Amino acid sequence: MKKLITLALAFVLTGCGALAPAATPTEVPPTSTPVVLVQTVVVTVIPTQAPTEVPTQTAAPTQTPQIIVVTATGAPATAAPAVNSVNPTAAVAQATGEATATLPANAGGQYFTNLTRNGSLFYLRCQPDTITFGVSTSNPYISEVDLFYRIEDRLSVTISDWKNGGKMVSDKNGNFTLAFTSATVAPDFRSHKAWFDYEFVGVNKYGDAVGRSEKITQQITYKIDCND
Repeated sequence: MKKLITLALAFVLTGCGALAPAATPTEVPPTSTPVVLVQTVVVTVIPTQAPTEVPTQTAAPTQTPQIIVVTATGAPATAAPAVNSVNPTAAVAQATGEATATLPANAGGQYFTNLTRNGSLFYLRCQPDTITFGVSTSNPYISEVDLFYRIEDRLSVTISDWKNGGKMVSDKNGNFTLAFTSATVAPDFRSHKAWFDYEFVGVNKYGDAVGRSEKITQQITYKIDCND
């Protein structure tokens, strides 16, 4: 019996020794930070309804203006007054009033060309009251041009003397102009209905007369009142 117990004890001790000893705890490796992967996915969406098309408006082309000439029936038009210039290209518009006669072919004489005026009638007390004269010269000795005038009374036989109406304005290129007003006419010369005759006189730098135009007579009417 004692041997049997000893043998059982030995068997028990042997079995326990065969069991492996418990493993020594080791450090658990740290957990790594998770990597988040972002991937872009392109999704093609096919619309179920076609988009509404916006019509493109094309600007209308600019049309070139057309000049339409309308011919009216009725009384014939009054003919325009004749140009009052030796050189038609140098003439200016006529003032309303009596028709202006054409200047004589040699009105400028040997010294002047391009004789012009913008009217054939002017008044002392109503409009128009001014006539603008123009003249040109190529004579190198003429540095000044004066306008001379006289009055022929059409209600009598009285004719005034020639009087200096003023120095014309020069453009330094041989061209001269003067705006002559009706008030410039001497009071003793004025008439309710008269002819205003005129001529151009070229003067040198010493004040001496070099040459004259022809006397242009009975082409401009001078009146005092509108009802004359």
